[in-house]
Amino acid sequence: MITRTLALAVALAACGGESADPPGRDPVEPTEQSPGRRVRRLTADQFARSLEIATGQAWTRYATYAETMGKPDFGELTDEGLDLSVTFDKLVHDAAREACGKAVDLDRTAAGTVIMRDARPADRDHAKYVANLQYLHLRFLGVKVDAADDARLAPWLTLLEAEPVPTTDTTMATRWKAVCIGLATHPDFLTY
Repeated sequence: MITRTLALAVALAACGGESADPPGRDPVEPTEQSPGRRVRRLTADQFARSLEIATGQAWTRYATYAETMGKPDFGELTDEGLDLSVTFDKLVHDAAREACGKAVDLDRTAAGTVIMRDARPADRDHAKYVANLQYLHLRFLGVKVDAADDARLAPWLTLLEAEPVPTTDTTMATRWKAVCIGLATHPDFLTY
């Protein structure tokens, strides 16, 4: 009898109190996050500049596609378009292919050491791959990876060390280009 009375008292207390939800709000649906907490993509200018800093190479077609990537022209558009879209993604990949291709080609000729600082195309050394990937993670993503067995390096090492083992420097350079493109199109590179 006492248990039923307590259960009834708790139920009545719960029904009689005011709801914590404001009127007109559906308690099932989550509220929107404040604009300061949402993940945002880089602006067109920020992306072009970040890519140039990370690879040492400018995207030559940026001026042609800047408005398509969301840059306002202030004639018709005054707000920066910051939506992630298929078009933005395609142009980011095009830009990364161009910039990474040039950067790795310069590194191959020993004219630079932007992408391949610790490993050269002729190297087939796991330790050099790890050192270079740690450097690239810091350069592109701002993430310091200390451990050689860090899980964040695994996909990149798989790409570099995949069968068949490269027999030419050109094949290895192509793999380093793929690593560069992957990092330049990584969500952590494109968002803040």
